[in-house]
Parts: sequence; C-alpha cells; structure tokens
Amino acid sequence: MRLPRNLPLWRLPSLTLLAVLALTLVLYTFADSSRSVRALGQILDIAIVLSVMRTLRVHSLWYRSGWWIFLPLIALQLAHILWPQWTWVLGAMLSAQVLFHGFAALLLLRYVLRDEIVTTDELYALACIYIFLALLWASAYSLVVLLDPQAIFINPTNDPDGVVGWSDLVYYSMTTLTSTGYGEITPVSPAARSLAMLQQVVGVLFVAILIARLTGLNRASKDRP
Repeated sequence: MRLPRNLPLWRLPSLTLLAVLALTLVLYTFADSSRSVRALGQILDIAIVLSVMRTLRVHSLWYRSGWWIFLPLIALQLAHILWPQWTWVLGAMLSAQVLFHGFAALLLLRYVLRDEIVTTDELYALACIYIFLALLWASAYSLVVLLDPQAIFINPTNDPDGVVGWSDLVYYSMTTLTSTGYGEITPVSPAARSLAMLQQVVGVLFVAILIARLTGLNRASKDRP
C-alpha cells in the first residue's frame, strides 16, 4: 500500500522509527553504566520492533512473515531483562536481533527501491536502514565476544575495567560502518576481523548504491517530457 501524499510528519512511519532508533542509540551509550539503563534500552528495543511492524503494515511488506521473527525476539528481550545472568538467553536474544535487524533492513530497502519516486518517508527509511546495519553488526560482534571474550581489544585508557560491553560494540560498529575508525577498539580474533571487513564493504556499498539510485532518479526525471 502506498502512503498518501502530504501526510504530516508525525504520521510518517519511517520518521517515527528513526526517532526511536536515534533515542535508542543515545541510550546505548550509557547501557553498561547500570542495569536499569540497559533494561530501559531493551524496552526501547521492543518499541523498535513495534515501530517496524507499524512501518511494514503501512507499506504491506511481508507483514505476516515478520511476526515469526519479531515475537520470539520480544520474548527473549523480556526474558533477558528478568534473567540477565542466563547466558543462553543472551545468546539466543543476540541471534534473534541479528535476524531482526537484517530482516528490517531488507524490507526497508525494498520499500525504498520499489519505484522511481523518492518520497520524504523513503529518505527517513534510508537513515533507518543505516542504523539497522550498525545494530546488526553490533549484535554479531556481541555473539563473537560471548564465545570469545578476547575477540575484541579496547585500549585500557578507554576501557579501565577491561570489559567489552554492549555500548562499546554499538560504538565500534557505527565507527566501522562509517569508516571512521578512531582506533581505540581493535578486532583480534579471525571471526571479529571477518565481521569487521564485511561491515566495511557493506558500508561502502550502501553509500554507493544510494548515490547511484538518487542519480539515476534525477536523470530519469530530467529525461521525461
């Protein structure tokens, strides 16, 4: 289903999703400082899931199939809030998050590329895709660290307690995706390095595809009589 034109900003589903994602990213910075902040972050994760479902419902993109991923993820997030000491729950939740973020990114990309018209909501969707890619790799890095705590090294100046936390991995994922690379966090194990290389390639390709897409649409609009 196509969105009606001239909708107010607050009714654009991708803008709502982007706002929740941005708030979650800010909160993730403090996620390792206290259990309550991390729990609040996970509650916002559930809000992200619901926002994605709202987006899919409006755009009619694989809405029903999404519940097979979203419902188990919500259940695992609630379980991790209640029993954070259970390692298997954390591992299952991170695996579900990888599936969810990848699924959401693909759906939004299909929404953006489905026609030759770029709407305001689609531009917000592009920003959402970029954040989903960062969160996807952050969850993947977390799985690697869960299996091998020494897989990623952080400069002791930036990590006095020597623990690689969720906020560290979200930050590292974002800097890797954007090719910023400040250098205080380094992948050590082969698995972590492989993920980092794949993320760098995806980050570059995403920007290249976006530029090519917008350039092609601009030329097509000029060629129309």
